[in-house]
Amino acid sequence: MLIIRLDGIGDALALTPLLAALYSRGIATDLVLQEDNAALFTPAAARRVDIAPFALRSSTPENLACIRSFAATLAPREYGTILVATEDPGGYRLARAIGAPTRIGFANGWGKPFKTLWVRSLLTTTLYRSAGLDVHGQHECDVLFELGRSLLGDATPTRDLNALRPLLLERTLDRGELVAVQVTQRWERFHVTAEELARFLRGFASEAPVQTFSPAAENDFADTVERASGLRVERFASLEPWKEAIAQARALVAPDSGAIHIAGMLGTPTVALFPPRRRLDLQVARWHPWAAPYRIVRIESDWQARVRAALDTL
Repeated sequence: MLIIRLDGIGDALALTPLLAALYSRGIATDLVLQEDNAALFTPAAARRVDIAPFALRSSTPENLACIRSFAATLAPREYGTILVATEDPGGYRLARAIGAPTRIGFANGWGKPFKTLWVRSLLTTTLYRSAGLDVHGQHECDVLFELGRSLLGDATPTRDLNALRPLLLERTLDRGELVAVQVTQRWERFHVTAEELARFLRGFASEAPVQTFSPAAENDFADTVERASGLRVERFASLEPWKEAIAQARALVAPDSGAIHIAGMLGTPTVALFPPRRRLDLQVARWHPWAAPYRIVRIESDWQARVRAALDTL
């Protein structure tokens, strides 16, 4: 079987309970992911991981030709089933070009009627998914699990960390005493400046042992926080040490991002910060850490005190 997921790190991680169920049943599964996600999973999660070489949301002749060429390299594997776990048009086109007899994916019904008709022309089976926030408050893991329902019968997505952890890390790591705080430009997207984050870190570091880390690609933001806080910010250029740092943390503090979903699959207690927004309850229901203890903090004027209180309860 092949699963196509052309989205961010958190989106890809939402596949983990589905991959655990397929693994437990001995169903050989390959993945097509974005380059940034290619090292997320261990061989227990996927037999093979291919990187999508084409651009997302592009219908140029060159990009369509790239999709067909990529499909030609995958077709000889003779997949029986392809699950399209993405809403990017390239994922649907790739599934159709490979030509597996069973191709399952999402359609949005009357929410996107023209896309729904187009999707149904490329797939053999479609499942309804709301074009906006799901009023039923389903988690993304639950939604993606339904793609495999025909293979998994009445199984339910697991929250057993013993089943989830080995899909992300090949070795067992002991939890330490440091509280990890993710330093990322996403704070700025949520209207928390580098200086404000640095003030929080300075105060918090006087109360508890703290480890700060950042993607190497966000050096400028990390440099600003490092100078303003006086704390060293560790930079990770690859996913493996980043995953290991989260696995070994006593707890994690991070904005809504891939880090909270890593923690959710590894069992690291997490304080996840979300910006105030319309129907935040549905956003949290869809994207909270899956299998770890967690608290949600709205990014408002008192967020720093609320993070400390949330950590105390964890």
